[in-house]
Amino acid sequence: MAAKSELKLIDPAVLFAASTSSILSRVVCHPLDTIRLRIQTHPSATLPPLSELIPKPAFRGLYAGLPVAIVIGIPALSVYLSAYEGAKAVLSKSTQIEDGSLMKQLPIFLAAGMTAEVASAAIWTPMDVVKSRLQKGEDGTNSARVLISRIWKEEGYRGVFRGYWMSIAVWGPQVSFYWMLYESLKSRFIPGYTPSSSRAPSQSISGLSEESLTLRYLLTSCVACGISVTVTNPIDAVQARWQTSAGKAGGLTDIVKTMWRIGGTGAFLRGIGARVAYTIPANAISMTTYELVKRKYQQRSL
Repeated sequence: MAAKSELKLIDPAVLFAASTSSILSRVVCHPLDTIRLRIQTHPSATLPPLSELIPKPAFRGLYAGLPVAIVIGIPALSVYLSAYEGAKAVLSKSTQIEDGSLMKQLPIFLAAGMTAEVASAAIWTPMDVVKSRLQKGEDGTNSARVLISRIWKEEGYRGVFRGYWMSIAVWGPQVSFYWMLYESLKSRFIPGYTPSSSRAPSQSISGLSEESLTLRYLLTSCVACGISVTVTNPIDAVQARWQTSAGKAGGLTDIVKTMWRIGGTGAFLRGIGARVAYTIPANAISMTTYELVKRKYQQRSL
């Protein structure tokens, strides 16, 4: 019976926890994401002053694209986390190394992370396109509905899914590397945690207080996210320009050449500070909320 529960590809606990964590992290950290995008897509070679990065009116501009991010982000994150947990369980069972050493399980985490990204990218990409263009603020509208209609009319499905393969190229390696680090750190710092299982260890098994468990989830997610984000920033910088170009900047090769000509190596590292400042707290809030809500939900269902 236990084996059967491990192979559930749609776990209500995962869906509920993912939805909660998606809303909370996005509301708190969305302004940082807006600033990150404006830094990466600014045309000058030097870092623009803060006055140019913060739109006017500030509150409305910093939260531009938030409704789109929430409405699409909830199902996207639910698919992403469900696909990861499901792929991890299936791969662990099919390879028969559910109770193997951590080193033997690392390829499973990598493969499950890539599976999750491919499964959810079809939802994330349209969200990123619309959200990013609203955040950049150069389309002459604050309405997501108007912008979506315009993109579809002028650019077709290519505009809606602009950057899909680039998204997989960026996030595929990042999330795979992230999950490998995150699972390794959880195995080390969360007593009673079994990587092959989607169930969180209870307080009686872990022996940790709620505060201590929360702190450990925060630290493990921050470390794993910080390393994976830093490594993949150059690809993210290219993707940001690609998705906000509306097809006017040429192909990916043209964008890379332009970035190199204008800013050299710095153009590909641009926004790394803002990206780290946004991604680490967003991921920490998202994953800690996800882990704690999932554990509470699973305990109530016992």
